[in-house]
Amino acid sequence: MMPKSLLGRMVLILAGGLMIGQMLSAAIQVTEREKSLSIIIWNQAAQGIAAYVRLLNATEPSARKRAAELLSGPPLFLAVDGRLDQAPMEGEDAARLKALLQQYLGKDRPVRLYLSAQKAPFYWPEHASFGLETRLDDGQRVAFSYRRQVGHLLPQRLLINLVILFLAILVLSLIAVHWVTHPLDLLARAADELGKNIHRAPLEEKGSVEMKRAARAFNTMQKRLLEYLESRARIHAAMSHDLKTPITRMTLRAELLEDPELKVKFLKDLEEMDNMVTMSLNLMRGMGNGEPTQTVDISALLESIQEDQMETGGEMEIRQSGEIRYSGKPQALKRAIVNLVENAIKYGQRAVVSVEDSPEELRIKVRDEGAGVPEDKLALLTEPFYRLETSRSRDTGGTGLGLAISKAIAEIHGGSLVLSNHPDGGLEVALSLPRTGS
Repeated sequence: MMPKSLLGRMVLILAGGLMIGQMLSAAIQVTEREKSLSIIIWNQAAQGIAAYVRLLNATEPSARKRAAELLSGPPLFLAVDGRLDQAPMEGEDAARLKALLQQYLGKDRPVRLYLSAQKAPFYWPEHASFGLETRLDDGQRVAFSYRRQVGHLLPQRLLINLVILFLAILVLSLIAVHWVTHPLDLLARAADELGKNIHRAPLEEKGSVEMKRAARAFNTMQKRLLEYLESRARIHAAMSHDLKTPITRMTLRAELLEDPELKVKFLKDLEEMDNMVTMSLNLMRGMGNGEPTQTVDISALLESIQEDQMETGGEMEIRQSGEIRYSGKPQALKRAIVNLVENAIKYGQRAVVSVEDSPEELRIKVRDEGAGVPEDKLALLTEPFYRLETSRSRDTGGTGLGLAISKAIAEIHGGSLVLSNHPDGGLEVALSLPRTGS
C-alpha cells in the first residue's frame, strides 16, 4: 500500500501527519467548546429553575399542578409532587452543577440531582442533561427535568475551516515536496542517459547546496569516464595495429609455402586469428558506445543485410509490414543484427527475421531452423568466448563473441537480448529495444 516513489511517500507522510494533527486540534476545540457550552446551558437551566420555583411559591397550592403543566416545555419540564426514579448524579460535574443551582435557589433549599432519562451521544459532556428534585417554601416537592437539544459533533463553520486549511496545506506540501524531489529525478535521468550517451551535456549545477554538490560530482564522474574511454580507444587502436601487422606478414609468407596442404592450414589458422582479434577489439571498444544517435530506417537496414547475405549464399527471410523507424546507433544496430543473422544461417541453415513494433519498444526476432539449444545452456550463449562444443566448434569459424556483442549493443540502447527455443524448432533470439528515452 505504500507509494513506491519518494514524492508519494513524502506526501503521504505530510498528509497523514497533517490529518492526524487536524483531528486532534478539532477534538480539542470541540471538547473546549462543549465545556463552555455546558456552563452556559447549566446557568440558563439554573436561572429557569429558580424562576419557576419563585413562581410556584407565589402560586396557590391548589393551582400549582395546573401551573406546572402550563410551564412545562422543552428544554425544561416540571411536575409538582413528582418523583424521579433515575440514578443519582455523582462526581465533579454533579458538585459543580449543585453549587450553581444553590447559588440561584439558595443554600438552604435541598437539591437532589439525578441522571437524565434521555441518553446523550458519546461526544457530549456527561450530565449535560439532568433531573432535579427540590422543595418549595411550604415543603411541597417539585421535580424538574432538563433535556438539552442534541447538536452536531462539529459546527459547520469549524468543519469548513478545517477542510480549507487541510487542502491548502496539502497543496503547499505537494509543491514543496516536488521542489525537493525534482532535482533527484533529473539526476536519475542523467545517470540513465549516461549509459547510452557518454557525450551527453553536463548537468546544470544549481539548486540547493547538496544538489549542487551531487551535480558537480556527477559531472566529474562523467568527465573521468570519458577520459578513460578515450584513453582505452587509443590503446585499442595501437593494439589493433600491433596485432594485425604481424598477422598480415604471416599471411603473405604463408602464400609462399610450397606444400598446398600446409598452406591451407596456415591460412585457415591466420584467418581465424584475424577474426578473433577483430571481434575481440570490437567487444573492447564498446560496440559503438561513442557513435551518435540517429534515426534509423529499420526496414531499409534489414533489406541491406538481406542483400549482403544473398551475395554470400546465405538465406534470409524478412517478415514485417510498413516502414519502421528507430532512434539509435546505426552501425551498432547493424552489427548486432548481422551477428544474429549470421549465427542463424551458420548454425541453422536459414534466418527468419520478424519485427514487432509498439509505442513502448521495438522487438527484432531472429529464428533459425537448427536443432535448438539445451535450456540450461541458453543463458551461457551470450557470455564472451562461450561456444557449444557440439555445434559451435572452431571448425565453423565461430569465436563465441557474436551474441556477446549483440547483447552489449542491446544494453547500450537500454534493451535486452533474450534467447529461447521456438516451439516449432530452432533457436530464436529476440533483440528488444525500448522506445522511451531512446
